Amino acid sequence: MTDQPTAAGQAENGQPNGQAENRQPATGQAENRQAENRQPDTGWTSVPRIADISGTHEAPPAVSAPAGTNSTSSPRSPRRRLRRGQLIGIIAGSTAVVLLAVAGLVGYSVGSASHAPERQVEAFLDDLSTGHVDDALSAAGIRHSKSDVLLTDAAYAKASGRVTGYRVAAVERSGDTATVGVYLTQSGRRVPATFTLEQVGTDWGVFPRWQLRAPTLGSVDVAVTGPPRTAVAIAGQRTRTDSSGAVALRALPGTYDVAVDGGKWFSAKATTARVLGFGETSSSPVSMTTSLTAAGKQAATTAVDAWVDACIASTEAAPSGCSFYAYGENPANTYTNQKWTLDTRPTVQVDGWLTKGWMVTTSSFGSATFTAAFTGPAGTGTATAGPINVNASGYVTGFSDAGATFVSAIGNGSSDTGS
Repeated sequence: MTDQPTAAGQAENGQPNGQAENRQPATGQAENRQAENRQPDTGWTSVPRIADISGTHEAPPAVSAPAGTNSTSSPRSPRRRLRRGQLIGIIAGSTAVVLLAVAGLVGYSVGSASHAPERQVEAFLDDLSTGHVDDALSAAGIRHSKSDVLLTDAAYAKASGRVTGYRVAAVERSGDTATVGVYLTQSGRRVPATFTLEQVGTDWGVFPRWQLRAPTLGSVDVAVTGPPRTAVAIAGQRTRTDSSGAVALRALPGTYDVAVDGGKWFSAKATTARVLGFGETSSSPVSMTTSLTAAGKQAATTAVDAWVDACIASTEAAPSGCSFYAYGENPANTYTNQKWTLDTRPTVQVDGWLTKGWMVTTSSFGSATFTAAFTGPAGTGTATAGPINVNASGYVTGFSDAGATFVSAIGNGSSDTGS
């Protein structure tokens, strides 16, 4: 075989000059170059490249697909992002549910607190401490009439030592009944009080509805040592005692001024009646003793004089209801022109009130003489009896516009009036 000269620029195998016979992939060349340049790992003295620590801007090397897999498979599709409106709706809905739950808890808590049994007691005491008597009585179910003259705003406004505050001390529930213990603040003192409530139903089928049982009120009890039906002013409200001289008025906690209204005839030292809290034992009776004024004493003396004068004016030997009389007449005689003559008037002293009235005692007896003309078997003449003591002891039982009323204690209940 004849040797052919090799053409310039062409390899012996016929391929163009300057190209390797077996061309390697570019990635293989890069790996070979990195292998040539990589320094051996010597441990702690080996410092990693900055690019290996923080990364570079170069694209990461391509990774060949494993054998047996399709390298041309499509990449995983990204998740679908929620729209802004949908996200806002989800957040708003979740917030609404939370708010509703919180509102429900708050509402139940508020409802339970507002329906607690002590709330009825607090409402009653709030009205009472602010002087709203009508509202307080209505809240407590306390019935009252016109005779309850102290259960008004006007009367309670004049009372001192009223309830100015309170503190709920204890609440006990037993079935449909609740008991609330309270300390009232009254005249700087702590006064215990107990209220009872009954459950009368529910609100919305959940919260119990309580009704305050009307508490027993205290009373202002006044006993007047004086005439029956005496006028008495309590906290500016006028009333009268009964036939025994007593009067009792229901009253709220407080201190009430009490005065006897005897007009110009008699009076009594003013006093006060205190009602502490509630209940039948919340107050003590007040006793008042009357005494005659100067005008009353003068009227009493005038009434005694009128009684004596009425007895002297009698034409009977034994005047009815008087403390003196004449006796010893002869049944055979006929008596005419009979009369009494007052020689001296008795002197009296008016003392304090007893069961029947202000007692009148005779300091010095008076004297009287009885004379009469007679006709009889022995002829005619004048019969005389005396002097006879005139006793004017008795009682002044009361007064009217006409003056005092005197009743003799000796003359069988004879009475007279004078001023």
